[in-house]
Amino acid sequence: MTLFEILYRALKQDGWNFEYDEKNELFRIEIRGINSEFVSFIIVDEEQESLLCNTHIKQKIPFAKRLEVCNFINRVNYELAIGNFELDMDDGEIRFRTYLDSANSEPSREQLLNLLWNGAQTFDIYYPGFIKIISEDYLAEEAVSACSQDEK
Repeated sequence: MTLFEILYRALKQDGWNFEYDEKNELFRIEIRGINSEFVSFIIVDEEQESLLCNTHIKQKIPFAKRLEVCNFINRVNYELAIGNFELDMDDGEIRFRTYLDSANSEPSREQLLNLLWNGAQTFDIYYPGFIKIISEDYLAEEAVSACSQDEK
């Protein structure tokens, strides 16, 4: 069975609503979190036997806040075990990236769903920090601290 078929089956069995973009060979899934809404794109690479999941928010980071958001992202990424935040410095797009290498093995349903959920849940935890920097002029250290307190 191909990775595409395995992922398709796992998403269907779990009741996800998704679209498949044949041209770009990716799944598009909308997720509603506690703090925001997300769109996740899962790219299936059959040749490399891997899956890449990029979770995005609709908001763009304003130019004047991008360096402080980079500071925030660096502090958060340093503590994360799986996945990482990325910021496009040119347009302000922010995403959370997770990756699953399934070389020579068939990924389990749980691994596939974790690939998707890890990005959405992590983004949901740290989304308030991005907003505090953008809207309330928090410094990166303050925003990380606020997110850590919200988690408890």
